[in-house]
Order: sequence, then C-alpha cells, then structure tokens
Amino acid sequence: MRTMIAAAGLAVMALAGAASSASAQDADQNKTLFTVVVNQVYNGGDLALIDDLVSKNVSHNGTPLGREGYKALVKDERTKDPSRKLTVNELVTDGDRVIGRLSSSTGSGEILVLRIQDGQVTEQWTMADEPALRKQFGLKENPGQSGTSAN
Repeated sequence: MRTMIAAAGLAVMALAGAASSASAQDADQNKTLFTVVVNQVYNGGDLALIDDLVSKNVSHNGTPLGREGYKALVKDERTKDPSRKLTVNELVTDGDRVIGRLSSSTGSGEILVLRIQDGQVTEQWTMADEPALRKQFGLKENPGQSGTSAN
C-alpha cells in the first residue's frame, strides 16, 4: 500500500513539474512573441506578420479591431513618425499576458500589454509611461514627497 501511495505521490509531483515547466515555456514563448511584435511589426513595419501573430478578433484598449484594423493602427503609428523605434526595457508575464515597459527613440515611454492565447495576440492595451512623461515635461518624478506642487 505504501508503495502505491508513494508512486501516486511521485506521479502527482511529476505532473505538477511538467505543468510548471510548460507554464514557464509558455511564458518564454509569449515574451518572444511580444518582442517580435515590437521589433518586427512596429519597428520593422512587417505588416504581413500580423496575419500569423495576431488573432482575427484582436482588440485594442477594449475596442475590437480585427487584423485589418490592427494593421491600420501599426501603419498609422509608423506614418506619424517613421524614424521612431521602440525598445523593450522590461518584460513581465502574468498568465496569458505580457506586460512590457517600452521607451522610444523620441524619448517617450509607454506600457504595452499583450494578451496572448494559442500563440496569437488577442488583446493589446497601451498607456503612457507616467515617469517618462513627468521627465519630458520637467516635473518632479515623485510629486508626493515634498507636499508642494510638482510644477
């Protein structure tokens, strides 16, 4: 009986380890996909990759776009400033989401969140990186410390 319990315990531990390894592998794959989207799609302008990397039902900040809308979004960003290049400064995964802190060659920063399911981006969320904005406008980086106005 003890042998069967020990064997069952080992099997459970092996399954848990396999799930943990798969989860870590998924996180690494999702980080790689995030980096490819930033470097090859946004920076490189390779809109054809969107057909493989982005879900046909993708949304941006909660608004449904679809792949063609996503292509238009990237094209618009690139048209506004063709020399702008994004750099991934930090990546964190949380389940099926990858959160990246980006900086751009123009000095601005942003937070980009991609939800990735089955190897494709299903949601994209963006927001300005507030510390970068504060620095850009010459404001204190942590206005709560002195109790005085930040400007």
